[in-house]
Amino acid sequence: MLTGSTIVRKSARHVACEFNGEVVMLQLDKGRYFGLQGVGTAIWNNLEEARSIEEICEDVAARFDVDPAVCRNHALKFLTSLREAGLIDVLS
Repeated sequence: MLTGSTIVRKSARHVACEFNGEVVMLQLDKGRYFGLQGVGTAIWNNLEEARSIEEICEDVAARFDVDPAVCRNHALKFLTSLREAGLIDVLS
């Protein structure tokens, strides 16, 4: 289960391209494509380096003027789906 203190980063088993604010990704092991835009792109870009979910939410909440608690709730769900898809690694 992911929490605010969980450290995550992008998995090495994907390729991604950003174009006009949208990210298109291919998960190499499963051969599945994914597309992100808006807040999803902002969260994805925060995963270049290992970061806690709380740090990611602080950045996203500030950029999109959203309540941090609301951001955390949605980010946890989104990052859980990225984890299940094999697009992120959980480090701790």
